[in-house]
Amino acid sequence: MQGLYSTSLQENEYRLNTSWKAAVFVVIVLAVWMLSGLLKSDNTHSDNTASNDSTALMTVEVETTESSITSRELSLQGQLAAIREVPVSAQTSGVVKNLVTRKGARVRAGDTLVKLDEANRGNTLTESLAAVKTARSEQAAALSLQRQRLQSEVQLQQAEAVLESALATLASVELDINYTTIKAPFAGVVNALPVQLGTLVERGDVIAHIVDDTAFKASATVSQQSLSRLFIGQSVSVSLITGEQLQGKVSFISSVADSSTRSFAIEALIDNSSDAIAAGISATLVIPIEKIEATFVTPSTLSLGSDGTLGIKALDDDSRVIFLPIELVSTSVEGAWVTGIPNKTRMITLGQGFVNAGEQVRTLNDTAN
Repeated sequence: MQGLYSTSLQENEYRLNTSWKAAVFVVIVLAVWMLSGLLKSDNTHSDNTASNDSTALMTVEVETTESSITSRELSLQGQLAAIREVPVSAQTSGVVKNLVTRKGARVRAGDTLVKLDEANRGNTLTESLAAVKTARSEQAAALSLQRQRLQSEVQLQQAEAVLESALATLASVELDINYTTIKAPFAGVVNALPVQLGTLVERGDVIAHIVDDTAFKASATVSQQSLSRLFIGQSVSVSLITGEQLQGKVSFISSVADSSTRSFAIEALIDNSSDAIAAGISATLVIPIEKIEATFVTPSTLSLGSDGTLGIKALDDDSRVIFLPIELVSTSVEGAWVTGIPNKTRMITLGQGFVNAGEQVRTLNDTAN
């Protein structure tokens, strides 16, 4: 390039016949221009190198984790059942004379549900009372004669036996009359009343179904691996499919496994003082089994390792990506409590899908700094 400009200069000198001072000036100007071009090229190369070094590192967002003490929980699927549900049966035969209650009504223990017609039971009662009166008189007379040695001991015993038989018959008649009034065995709700006025019922026929809804039992099954972590009286949180949250305690743990599933039946007693729930509703039983130090993470921070292991990506002290396998403690819609993340770990919260373990990155926001 210098040669080019020298040739040009000679041509200019030849054509323009300028002075030697002008030629020197031109040479100086050309030299300065060329030098400035080299400097600019070097600076541009240096800037590009620095820019390439900077853009070579992936940028991620991180958050410093905080561990907390939480409960490891056992979650079981089950359902609610009434603590007591009894079919009330007739203990004597008769025609339904009066329906004192109705289906769906709330009753107390001893309240009358149905009244049967006594029919000729009144006459039978009168006869039994008369028989008892006669037997008592004969027994008294036999006793008096026996004391006077006018009647044998055997005859006295026969008179006493007749009296006992009459008393037994009277008690049976009175009991049969009582059975015509069918009562609630405990407080609850009349869930069914399958009789009508005029219905002829026989002994053993179902008159009503009574459900004790003052409490419920939440039933589920637990695997044999988790059985040792449960005990009677253990607190249970019950989530109903309706959205209600109830509290209870473990009231029963089966000592025999189901032969087909090898699981054990458990029950938890749930109070229903508000009368807000009903039997048969699906429920999830959540039982805390131990306290553990864990970290809460959102679903977006979770990643899979090369072997399919669930974990998170974090940064070491040199800002290199590391993969930390985790174990789930409990989950919710918002996220999960997990173990395997040391406290104060710089966890990648944005960009983890674009970086790999061992790769050095730079951070956009680091709550540790």
